[in-house]
Amino acid sequence: MNPLGILIKMRLLVMLVVIMTPICLHAATDSPTGLMVEKITIGEDTIPTGKDQLIEVVVKNYSAKNQTVVVKLMMTMPNQLIMTFGKKRIIAKAKTDTRALLVYPVGKRGAGGYFVAARVFSTTGKLLASSMEDQKMRFFAADANHSPPAQTVSQDKPVTTQAVNMKEQESIPTGPKKVTFDPPDLFIEELSVSNNNSILRGETAHIKLVVTNDGGDVAENVEFFASWYYQHRPKRMIRFYEDKIRIIAPGERKIMHLPLTIPEQEQKGKYLVEAVIDSSNYIKETNEDNNSLTSKEFINFSDIALEFPGESHSFAEDGRFIFQWRSKQYNQFKVQISADEQFLDTDSIFELPKGDKWESAKMIQPLEGEMPALAISLMESNDINYLFWRVRAKNSQGETTVSTARKFFISLTAKPK
Repeated sequence: MNPLGILIKMRLLVMLVVIMTPICLHAATDSPTGLMVEKITIGEDTIPTGKDQLIEVVVKNYSAKNQTVVVKLMMTMPNQLIMTFGKKRIIAKAKTDTRALLVYPVGKRGAGGYFVAARVFSTTGKLLASSMEDQKMRFFAADANHSPPAQTVSQDKPVTTQAVNMKEQESIPTGPKKVTFDPPDLFIEELSVSNNNSILRGETAHIKLVVTNDGGDVAENVEFFASWYYQHRPKRMIRFYEDKIRIIAPGERKIMHLPLTIPEQEQKGKYLVEAVIDSSNYIKETNEDNNSLTSKEFINFSDIALEFPGESHSFAEDGRFIFQWRSKQYNQFKVQISADEQFLDTDSIFELPKGDKWESAKMIQPLEGEMPALAISLMESNDINYLFWRVRAKNSQGETTVSTARKFFISLTAKPK
């Protein structure tokens, strides 16, 4: 090839390198999953053995959709063994940074230097992103026999002014370097009742309590308690459960199931449950006004507990109709259907079974002529699209009682024109 051809070829190669360089750099920094580990931060450079080290991993999501991921730590131990630790599930929000805080407990015999790296996985275990080598963080766990190594200046190199200044700074005793996180923010996310919100005298229900830390720091020894009260006596609160949450990290949800037994001698009716966390304000939070919650639905406390259908259940017109309940003190039953929630209008009520008949089972499946025909007729005559049901019960001594009432619907089948 002549010299001119060689020169042209070299210039083309140079241009190609210039054009491809940004593409290569972009490919190196932009993960195909849209995720990358942005930063790792440790709580303290030096901590005593037997203590917890706070480690924050910032996950950056470049993609346009939220991704549920699991963050794990890669810990290089003092003996140079590498182990995987933690399993923090977070939602990496689109086009932003999301923080995951993990707590690593240093053993009492775990003195020495640690290196911290991070990896991000999908919920199915697929690796999505890893921290870079230069993002590793180091901390030292010290005990009575091990202290962090002092920084020294090599004798083989001339001591510069900068090195002298560093020596002067090292001679000044300072405490361990700490990272300041935003305060925790605790709130009750959910307070709900099992047993379909209907319990019998002496029966135990379970309250689902969900506490969330929406702040930036760990909260420890979080006190909480739960109380019940009759709807017409809100000032007479009876505390039935109290405990502590040992530790709750930012973004973490603690789900607890609390047993509740309202004494048999309490009057029948509707009850509510209230839960309170950190009532003494022991923990400094960004918001102190969201630490209590009252259940949205009443607990129906009686001698008859309704099971099915639940509140506002919708039956299909051509589907299966069934009514179920529980009772210990009564053995004869009727289901009453009414357009009146209070069951005061006798003209708007029909019973199953009809007349003087009673049912000994705790379930009734109406006949075709009874449901939905009678129910639809009752809705049409009262110009409504819903009805109420309750159970009337009788015991061996002839004493009768009724349960609370529940609303239900019937989805009518479209009639051909």
